[in-house]
Amino acid sequence: MNLPLLFARRYLFAKRSTNAINIITAISILVIAVVTAAMVVVLSTLNGISDLVDTIYSPFDQDLTITPAEGKTFDRKDIDVEQVLALPEVRNTSWVIEENVLLRNGDQRRVATMKGVEDQYLSMSHMQRYLYSGEATFEGLTGPAALLGIGLKMDLGVPMDDGVFQPLEISAPVRGRKLSKYQQRAFETVAMAVRGVFTMNLDFDAKYLLVPLSTAAELLHYDSLTDGQAGTVSALEIELTDKKRMDPVAGVLRDRLGPSFIVKTRYQKNALMYRTNASEKVFTFAVLSFIGLIGAFNIIASLTMMMIEKRRDMGTITAMGATPAMVRRIFFNEGLLIVVVGVVAGLLLGLGICLAQQHYGFVQLSDSVVEAYPVHVLGTDLVSIAVMVFAIGSVAAWIPLRALSKRFLESAKTTA
Repeated sequence: MNLPLLFARRYLFAKRSTNAINIITAISILVIAVVTAAMVVVLSTLNGISDLVDTIYSPFDQDLTITPAEGKTFDRKDIDVEQVLALPEVRNTSWVIEENVLLRNGDQRRVATMKGVEDQYLSMSHMQRYLYSGEATFEGLTGPAALLGIGLKMDLGVPMDDGVFQPLEISAPVRGRKLSKYQQRAFETVAMAVRGVFTMNLDFDAKYLLVPLSTAAELLHYDSLTDGQAGTVSALEIELTDKKRMDPVAGVLRDRLGPSFIVKTRYQKNALMYRTNASEKVFTFAVLSFIGLIGAFNIIASLTMMMIEKRRDMGTITAMGATPAMVRRIFFNEGLLIVVVGVVAGLLLGLGICLAQQHYGFVQLSDSVVEAYPVHVLGTDLVSIAVMVFAIGSVAAWIPLRALSKRFLESAKTTA
């Protein structure tokens, strides 16, 4: 039988002669619970914001992107896409041509980023989910059509595909032709209809235009992209079946492709954004832990008051053969029990608040891409919080115990 734990448990739930001790103990448990719940809620909201940012950026940033180490383009035959698709983790791929172009509709002009992709890219990027109007397809009523960000559509005032007109003109400089020499012939222009309008975020909505890969190649005078022949492209984007396997698959592709190509995961392409989110989470966790450290010193007051009240009991068990170390363990276990009760109550409270927000959305976000504040609870966060708060409570219970117990043990022997 663990006598120190037994005594500690009885002391925690037993009535005291002084009501102030009960109040101080309750305050200690309440502080630990509130700090723990706050850590759960704050870290979960940071996770939710991170997931929201990832969701917003993910349609245009596939799991893996392969680009040339030198220059902006490369030949498709330099990468065996069939071998890439043969990897069990790879779900789909799409060749990509990306270049800045000039869009024109009547007198309205805008510079945009044209992204030429294959048809399967629309499913890879879940384009249907972000569609504002029209259809998520490159098949127009009279030929190939484009998908336009809603910001570009509003600025240009371009109408949707009506089966008659192709009002959107896309112009791009032809490689190798100087404007001073060729003037108008230095630009290639194609006319297209707009089949669909998407909205993701302010940046993408006012920047991106999606067109078929063959149209982009024709506009930029890249090599022919007929079946069975290689063509010039900007990148190969890859969708994986398991998002957690990005780094291992990227490592395999780097080994196979060699130094001529750069393989980046979605997180590496937006390293600054993800590092900022991670740093914010670590900093927040540290600040809340410091607040918990301050709050945990209520345990010192509770243990001190309890040792004063239990001096007679300490003298009795010491006379019965209990060692000073055993007496210290009794009150140390008392401090640990306070921490455990506070941590469990705080975790349950924090989880309750997060679940309520997920299901009912009490905290609203006006004029945002989501209606309610996003929350995502991670098991690793709960474990980290429990370990951190328990460690803080243990330190707060142990540091003053040796000095206090020596003084009160001597007083208890005199009283006994």
